[in-house]
Amino acid sequence: MKKVVLLIIIALVAALALGRWMAADSGYVLIIRDSVSVDTTLGFVVLMALLGAVALVVLTLLGNAAWNAMEPVRATRRWKKAVAERRLRSGFLQLVDGEQEKAERLLVAAGEDGDWPLVAWLLAAEAAQEQDKVEASQHYLEQASTDRRGRLVAGLMKARFALDDGYPEQARSELKVLADMAPRNKRILNTYAEVLESQKDWQALCALMPRLKRAFGEANQARRERRAWLAWLQETARKPGFNDADSRRDELRKLWKDVPVHLKNDPAMVARYAGFLAQLGGGRGALNLVREQLGNQWDDRLPPVLEAIDDIPPDDLLQVLEKWLAERPGNAAVLITAGRVALKARLWGKAQGFFEAAANSSQSATALAELARLYRALGDSSKAMSAFDRRMAQLEGDLPALPLPDKSVP
Repeated sequence: MKKVVLLIIIALVAALALGRWMAADSGYVLIIRDSVSVDTTLGFVVLMALLGAVALVVLTLLGNAAWNAMEPVRATRRWKKAVAERRLRSGFLQLVDGEQEKAERLLVAAGEDGDWPLVAWLLAAEAAQEQDKVEASQHYLEQASTDRRGRLVAGLMKARFALDDGYPEQARSELKVLADMAPRNKRILNTYAEVLESQKDWQALCALMPRLKRAFGEANQARRERRAWLAWLQETARKPGFNDADSRRDELRKLWKDVPVHLKNDPAMVARYAGFLAQLGGGRGALNLVREQLGNQWDDRLPPVLEAIDDIPPDDLLQVLEKWLAERPGNAAVLITAGRVALKARLWGKAQGFFEAAANSSQSATALAELARLYRALGDSSKAMSAFDRRMAQLEGDLPALPLPDKSVP
């Protein structure tokens, strides 16, 4: 548009300059041929030359258009393209209406002759897939892949069809190739991540996370990243075939080094890792990790880790828990943990005191259940039933108000 405006301005300036030049002196032109002589002004000659040039251009364009309209090869090609375009539209409408067989036939014809073969082949593959014609669908997708822009979208459709047919490994293989070809394609990356999640391949998903975060942003992928690392830690700690706790503990520690720094400060992540570490005989390391994390930021999910520690005397653990209770009196998480550690130390009275304090401070269901169990083991049935009744009262408070039978009414 800018070029056209510039050319018009130049032409107007040139015409103005020529007009002023001709107005100052019209000039004189004499043409003699044999006995014929023609004399006129220079301005008239210039004007006729310009009109002749314009007429020549117009006639050339008209002649070219007429030739294109009447030339057999081009006319046939145009007719085929028009027919293919109608078939593409009709095929799409037939596909929408559920007429897959008709749609496939029209779309294949449009793909062979039309200007939009990529769209036609992709829609034809969809129509064939809905008819369970797997070989035909794959063939149409191969045709679509030959287009410069069709490799990615055809591959993505192949993966989707493989998932629909129950072949996740085939879909994963296709998506891995596509993800390497287009590392920033959001649709491919998201589909690939969903397949890895469905297969519970947490290691591969964690390896893919940097690309996912670059494509979607860190905030968008925070939950998926946290879930993947938590699951990978659990998988490593409970890996089948590992009868040696020391080997599993070493592998778990090695994996923890690879966990992103921001997740190492996540209380749930620390609690999960420290809990597994304690179960595998790394109680000292688990205790140090919990104490360090609680020193930075308190979180009630961390104290229960101490319940899983068996390689540190319960009395030593109780000292740590009582120190925390001095700083946070009435904290139910610490009280319940202290009660369970006291049970390990066979300090029945202390355990009872901790559980009662937890039940009184927060009406904790866990504390009431532990109290009932302890009272029953000590032979105090009335207190055990009282704890059960308090728990039932909690449950009844969550129930909707409904009519109930009255024992007093015969």
